[in-house]
Amino acid sequence: MTSPAYRETYPAVPESRVTELEERLGARLPEPYRAYLAAQDGGALEGYNNHGIEIILGLGEVPRWSSLWYLLGQESDVIPGGWIPVGTDAGGGLFLLVVTAQDRGSVWYQSSELEEDDDGVSHPVVRERLADSWDEFLGSIVPLEA
Repeated sequence: MTSPAYRETYPAVPESRVTELEERLGARLPEPYRAYLAAQDGGALEGYNNHGIEIILGLGEVPRWSSLWYLLGQESDVIPGGWIPVGTDAGGGLFLLVVTAQDRGSVWYQSSELEEDDDGVSHPVVRERLADSWDEFLGSIVPLEA
């Protein structure tokens, strides 16, 4: 697996924070994502890339702008149950990891732009599957020429 280039990273997240998230979700995180957190707690990516992801969110002592906890609270109304935010782009779009259900482990992109259905419920304009697993997603991040 190739790894994206980072301009800033955070050290491994304490297991207690992973356990806290799993208890909140009522589900164990997919193993590839757990392994990532055991090695590194997210970070800011270097330059531009094919997915437009700028930040991989962290669980531990990270700035608010890169905190999974913060976005999980702020965006809870647009994040499907059993999914967690794992990254953001410059426009407020979210990269989401499915932690329960049949798509468990897959990574999705969800735009920040919303539209209302006939019942007045807001839904993202774009939600697309990017990878079947965390490792596949990380390996698919390719830098773009400036």
